[in-house]
Amino acid sequence: MIESNTRILCCSDIHGHLEAFRRVLFAAQWRPARDTLVLLGDYIDRGPSPRQVVNELRVLLRCPGVVALRGNHESMLWQYLKGSLSQEQYLDNGGGLTLEAYRDDPDALATDAEFLVSLPTYYETDSYIFVHAGLRPGTPLEQQDDYELVWIRDEFIQGYRGKTVVFGHSPTTLMSGDTKVYWGQDKIGIDTGVAYGGCLTLLELPSGKVFQSPPDP
Repeated sequence: MIESNTRILCCSDIHGHLEAFRRVLFAAQWRPARDTLVLLGDYIDRGPSPRQVVNELRVLLRCPGVVALRGNHESMLWQYLKGSLSQEQYLDNGGGLTLEAYRDDPDALATDAEFLVSLPTYYETDSYIFVHAGLRPGTPLEQQDDYELVWIRDEFIQGYRGKTVVFGHSPTTLMSGDTKVYWGQDKIGIDTGVAYGGCLTLLELPSGKVFQSPPDP
């Protein structure tokens, strides 16, 4: 765990919007040697530059204090390549743009998919738990199922109580009707729907300061 007085910057559901991601990092004046940067998954699919976002992620992970978690879209890509998810299902979830980005380099797609699925599914600090989708209420953190950590929705949003969880996956419009950060009881939702015409959000903790960018063209 890191100390709770360290500045944490967290972002989720980038979905191929590389320039929006760079804009929020710049607006927050990210300091690689001093800040903790936590990315909550869904780097690919739905957006214009999924492969470039993966390349950016690999570079960022060379910096101290950067944590990148796995989202459900990383898991879906892996399942598709392994044959346990149909092409129709993957395309229905926005995978077409990712497949097109790697169309001329299937080996790179396989390599990047293996890298993405190897990412951890949660990260804990003194004050927060960071996860892509949420936690199963009543289940200790170390006993949580990886599938639910990247897929759970209603049970978590409606029933979880405990240490504050910062999560993405569920667009805030589903919970509050707008593209602002969702401040719930013991939970903070930061997927503000960049993949659906909303915006990309980077949240600073513990201050609660918010940085947002519109989608890439």
